[in-house]
Amino acid sequence: MKTEISPTATALVALMKLKGLGRRGALRIVNDTIDDASRSDYCKALNSWLSQNDAGISKNEFLNVWTNSLNQLNKDHRAGIKVVSFHDEEYPKRLREIPDPPAVLFVKGYTEALRSTKSLAIVGTREPTQQGEKIAYRTARTASEAGFVVVSGLAHGCDTQAHKGCLEAGGVGVAVLAHGLDRVYPAANRDLADRLIEQGGCLVSEYPVGTRPVKSAFVERDRIQSGLSEAVLVIETGIKGGTMHTVQFARNQKRVLACIDYTKQQLCGENKAEGNRKLLEDGTVKPIRGRKALTQFLNELTSNLSDESSEEQKEAIDPQQLSLAVGNSGSSAFPSRTSFRSRAAPVGAGRSHKSNGF
Repeated sequence: MKTEISPTATALVALMKLKGLGRRGALRIVNDTIDDASRSDYCKALNSWLSQNDAGISKNEFLNVWTNSLNQLNKDHRAGIKVVSFHDEEYPKRLREIPDPPAVLFVKGYTEALRSTKSLAIVGTREPTQQGEKIAYRTARTASEAGFVVVSGLAHGCDTQAHKGCLEAGGVGVAVLAHGLDRVYPAANRDLADRLIEQGGCLVSEYPVGTRPVKSAFVERDRIQSGLSEAVLVIETGIKGGTMHTVQFARNQKRVLACIDYTKQQLCGENKAEGNRKLLEDGTVKPIRGRKALTQFLNELTSNLSDESSEEQKEAIDPQQLSLAVGNSGSSAFPSRTSFRSRAAPVGAGRSHKSNGF
């Protein structure tokens, strides 16, 4: 009988528990899918290879680590958390192509949300101006109405408003977390995280259950936000900070990069968008000033994706293709066909957006 946990994922998780390996080392060792029928032989062979090649582990140590990892993954599975390895079919194609991809992803919710052909990361400071909060909300709402999956980090500030705007439009959202999925940080966004899942989205992390949030993990998760997305839209940022990490990752990954272009009147004398001005100065970032420019930007992204096969596009947004992550069934409902039709409407259709052009 086939287990719910792939041996490929188990091997990668186990290897990353060994001192000095990490995700890059694990992916160099496990460079293809492990057949389920050969899992036992593979585990024994890998244990023998590691113990004989100065990997710093004792005989049978890896067998014990493998067993512990499998037990934990099965426990996660029962809690509604699925593990997807780099070599599994469910692993997002875009993310697989970045310079430093995660070896595994832990997902709570609809894994299909990670593979949308239309994904937009909306990012910004944790302490935005009131104007920034409004624009983050309205921008995400407009993007969702246009059929984009909204990717953000569930942090306070711009992230929170982006997720709320997405949900208000009946859209699908992805929250990329910098810790294990046994917790939500900040705790104030637990309800928001639940709503993302209920509406067809998911929470995703490269960190196993039990991992606490630390500063370096937030930097690393930023590459996943941009890696999952066709483009990154900066709402509001200073010259330094986490948003600028995402910007740099987006450039390294050759993602389309856009930024809200504020007027002095909109900022009311505050300097929390100094980073926006710096980004726009180099001429390589798409300026977004008002709803008309946002509409044009979203339409351009959609046009750029037109070469994708119609079947891939259908798979990305058809609610009938969505299913809950393994073990997470019951209370969550599928989004209605009506809500998906509204998201697929031409950009600019729908409710009016007051104030500041958004």
